[in-house]
Amino acid sequence: MNRKTVTRFVFAAVVAPALALGAPAVAMADTFFGASYSEAGPHGAFEGSVIAVAKDGHGDDKSGSFYAKKFSQAGPHGASQGAVISAAS
Repeated sequence: MNRKTVTRFVFAAVVAPALALGAPAVAMADTFFGASYSEAGPHGAFEGSVIAVAKDGHGDDKSGSFYAKKFSQAGPHGASQGAVISAAS
C-alpha cells in the first residue's frame, strides 16, 4: 500500500468519529457517515470500511450512537482481518 492510500484511510478513520460525535452536538440533528475503500496490487489486497451514526433524541427517537470500523488484508506473508464496534444509547 502506498503512502497516499494509507493517509486517506487514516484520515477517514479519524474524521468519522469526529463527525459522528461532534456534528450532532453543534447541529442538534441526526448524523450518518459511511465510507469504504478497497485496493489490489502486486503486493496484495486491502479492504476497509467505517460507519458512524449519532441520533439526538428529538421526537419519538431515542438518542444514541453507533460506530463500526472493519478491515481485511491479504499479501505475500499472509492475511488478517479486524473490526471495532461500539454502541451507546
